[in-house]
Amino acid sequence: MPSNVFRFDERWDIPEATPQEVWDVLSDAELLPLWWGDVYKEVVPLDKKGKGVVGSRARARARGALPYELNFIIEAAELEPGRLVVVKTFGDFDGLWRAELSPSGNGTRVNLIWQGTVLRPILKFLAPLLRQAFAWNHRWTTPRGEAGLRRYLSGRKNRQAA
Repeated sequence: MPSNVFRFDERWDIPEATPQEVWDVLSDAELLPLWWGDVYKEVVPLDKKGKGVVGSRARARARGALPYELNFIIEAAELEPGRLVVVKTFGDFDGLWRAELSPSGNGTRVNLIWQGTVLRPILKFLAPLLRQAFAWNHRWTTPRGEAGLRRYLSGRKNRQAA
């Protein structure tokens, strides 16, 4: 595998949330800074297609633990309510993010696959030397996403109950 190509397989367990509730959040790119704010600094819609619509696009600015930002476009590629969210990314990296949702006990299991190719010239150039650091940076972001999604969904339920 070239040094600028990455694949990560991960699993999130989201307690006390149905697959549909999780899907409602994951399928709406504009919500990313609200629940994954440690990473997603800004998401701006690029069209008027609406939320949870295949083909809808947004511009994102993200940052991990390392001192650089990534700028990219997120495009909804495949959406099956309550079951599947697939998005493509274009920009500093091109890739595919796939989240398969299934009931698990009193919550939802999210099986994630992220495949990406780093294209930003300086990062692509440094990838042979810093591949492990880039992978560590990704692994730094994902637990924050899982924890943020849990908090966001719990807070949403608390607001609805009030």
